[in-house]
Amino acid sequence: MVTGTAGKSILIFGGGLNQLELIREARRLGLVTVVIDPQADPPGKREADFCHLVAGDDYEATRAVALRHNVSGIVTGQMEKPLRLMARLADEMGYIFNSPGVTEKATDKWLMKEAFIAAGVPCAAGILISPDDDPVSKLDAGPSFPVIIKPRDAYSSRGVFRCSSVEEVRSYIDVSRSFSSSGDILAEEFVEGREYSVEAVTFRGETTIIQFTEKFITPYPRTVETGHLQPADLTGEERESISVTVIRALKALGIGNSASHTEVMISDKGIVVIEIGARLGGDFIASYLTRASTGVSMDRAAIQIALGIKPDLQKTRDAFSMIRFPELPAGESVIRVDDTGDIEALPGVVFARLFVKPGDIIPEISHSAHRPGCIIAEGQSREEVIRRIEIYSKMLTAKAELI
Repeated sequence: MVTGTAGKSILIFGGGLNQLELIREARRLGLVTVVIDPQADPPGKREADFCHLVAGDDYEATRAVALRHNVSGIVTGQMEKPLRLMARLADEMGYIFNSPGVTEKATDKWLMKEAFIAAGVPCAAGILISPDDDPVSKLDAGPSFPVIIKPRDAYSSRGVFRCSSVEEVRSYIDVSRSFSSSGDILAEEFVEGREYSVEAVTFRGETTIIQFTEKFITPYPRTVETGHLQPADLTGEERESISVTVIRALKALGIGNSASHTEVMISDKGIVVIEIGARLGGDFIASYLTRASTGVSMDRAAIQIALGIKPDLQKTRDAFSMIRFPELPAGESVIRVDDTGDIEALPGVVFARLFVKPGDIIPEISHSAHRPGCIIAEGQSREEVIRRIEIYSKMLTAKAELI
């Protein structure tokens, strides 16, 4: 328990599997945990002190919960959806959070790009294509092929495609638009190079880089993440250059009190910022992966920031960690899923879980929510953690019986 938090309440947005460590860290800090979730029985319900069923867009119900429990702060982990509502609530009630204007730039990829360009932050050239626009004429004035098309305000690789021609854009544009609240999509130049993410914490305008993450994705045209490894295989000079660029990008958006997850590319043109999430990194990067490699709990840091407390960012570990999202054959039916407890007891395993259940039909992996499970392991070397992941991934997929 940390002085200054005991007995206070905190409102946690989301009680899903990827929020469990956030709830647990809040309880370790002595806080009363108040969780809201659009599902009636999320995993976090059993770990929270209070759990309320609240629709994700219900501002008045959210506000009522905050007042009822007299919460001292608001926080979420890897969730993108509640950020706008949280910013509005914080603005009205005085909680520590990014302002509505900053949050809009951090959730709207076009506004984000405009902010980067205005501040001289290197980013991919791009154009905005609205539903009323003719894609061909817009693309004629835009970046040359190949391009990446993406929804203006989606997340988790939804609707993101690499296209090599106008014909490919036409074939994917409706799918991409279906994930955009406005129907707007971006077409960006395809930046070729090595892709990474940067996990950071900003408190009162000062940013601390916690870890560099190496990213693995599906074959094009889709760009779904299949795994992450920490620390990324970077030189000291590359780390320094990336750090300077990321801090500039965070300042360009105006992020002052927030964890962040920044995607960058090292290309032949130098470092290019792809986009920033003004939140903890998804895919269990913040909750398990970063803690396993550095000892830093970014969940705890996010809570402390929400309460105006200087976050604990002292690194206590120097290890390697990796997550993989193994595949199962698309189109097959799940008839049985065995418990993964024996895998979690193996050397170096941090977390193992299959997300599928009996009766499910395995979908083609078109975005992150389609991945059937994950395995996270740690090791003392890059080689050791990769070897463990290779072995444990096969053991995990064997837990699902398919037909």
